[in-house]
Amino acid sequence: MTIIDPHKDNAWFGLEVTRPIKKGQEIRIAYGSGVSSSSELLLNYGFVPEKNRMDSFMLNHLRKKAERDSEEQDFPLTSWTTTLEEDQKLLEMAEDENEDNLQKIVSFRIRLKESYTSGEDNP
Repeated sequence: MTIIDPHKDNAWFGLEVTRPIKKGQEIRIAYGSGVSSSSELLLNYGFVPEKNRMDSFMLNHLRKKAERDSEEQDFPLTSWTTTLEEDQKLLEMAEDENEDNLQKIVSFRIRLKESYTSGEDNP
């Protein structure tokens, strides 16, 4: 990827090929380094994967750090204003009312919370 007109406000990216591409050949782009959290992928690329093993690793690491630092053991779940169960109900409502953006946001929160709780069992 190359930045086109990087000094302008409307800079954009272009792809540079390293070998000839045949007409109709698929072009693939890798996002992240393979060790990016869903939050990083959302911020940098604008999407959240369905499953990301880095989320539970990252959240488990934060939990262990909080325990070492004598912080609340539920960190970072205590910083959420909703519970997992409340988010699941909110997602159902958003689906019933076809609220696409709310569905994406709540689905992301649910995946993070589920990653955290599943990460508690993984060393």
